[in-house]
Amino acid sequence: MEKVTLNGTDLNVSRICLGCWQFNNGKPTVNWESQELKESKAIVDKCFETGINFFDTAEGYAGSEETLGECLKGRRRDAIVATKYGFGRGTEPYTAEQIDQTVTKSLTKMQTDYIDLLQIHFPSFIKDKDETITELKRQVALGRIRYYGVSNFGPKNLENYADLKPVSNQMGYNLLWRSVEYEVQPICKERGISILAYSPLQQGLLSGRFNSIDDIPVGRRRGKLFADVGDSPARHGLPGCEKEVFEAVNRIKSICARENINMAQASIAWLLQQDAVPVVIVGAKNPEQVVANSKIIKLSDSVVKELSDATEEVKAKVGRALDQWVDPDRCE
Repeated sequence: MEKVTLNGTDLNVSRICLGCWQFNNGKPTVNWESQELKESKAIVDKCFETGINFFDTAEGYAGSEETLGECLKGRRRDAIVATKYGFGRGTEPYTAEQIDQTVTKSLTKMQTDYIDLLQIHFPSFIKDKDETITELKRQVALGRIRYYGVSNFGPKNLENYADLKPVSNQMGYNLLWRSVEYEVQPICKERGISILAYSPLQQGLLSGRFNSIDDIPVGRRRGKLFADVGDSPARHGLPGCEKEVFEAVNRIKSICARENINMAQASIAWLLQQDAVPVVIVGAKNPEQVVANSKIIKLSDSVVKELSDATEEVKAKVGRALDQWVDPDRCE
């Protein structure tokens, strides 16, 4: 597995990061089925076998930090762990004291004495900019965190919180969700901020498994690609763009079939060949998915362009919306 050092850090990470949202210790959520601890451990075992050393979790992922801590017992020093604060107090912003308390809880849950990368889950969790910057720097000085970054920060927030100087910005980015390309990507590229791209397979759509909206589990139809109607669990109130999405998926399938390449691997490769994207964050239901996702391929420039062209209509329909889930946008 190829590794890269994130800009402004000494974190030498695998280009595939395991997203640990699905680590729920047998307690399913609206987005993920039940995953027992032994299955999560088998997934982490396979990550180490394939050279994946980067793991992303969050305070707001129920059971995830605790499960990851159990899975990393005896090998914490071999892993790079990123977590996020936010949602532990509902939607309320965090004071310096609350950041400190949350770091303590995360350290305890993950059975570790340091966090490699602490991220602010959404800009709304910042109560006071200067206080937050001071506290994050204090946490670094104490050795409780090594570096800090942000998550879901759009262009306005990247400007408003420029003094924060994050090393990374975790953003939803994939062939079907390309809104970061308008403004976020150029800003991150200019400032040397690494984009950690989450949802690279758009919750399975870019794996080629789903041929129509009826094939997609209801819990995965919350995003703005799907209309907020009927039995949809969405809460954005927008019309979606299912027609454009499935037309694009079929075009991608055709390109991959012609090139004799796996659609999921092509989707991940396309992302890793975009500006300012050193890492993609991919979840896994089982160890086999880890193996499949770890096989990074190199696409020709012409195929990269073809894949981009195949999703231009979806990009235009989505526009500059960065928040897949809520309207108005929380990532402005």
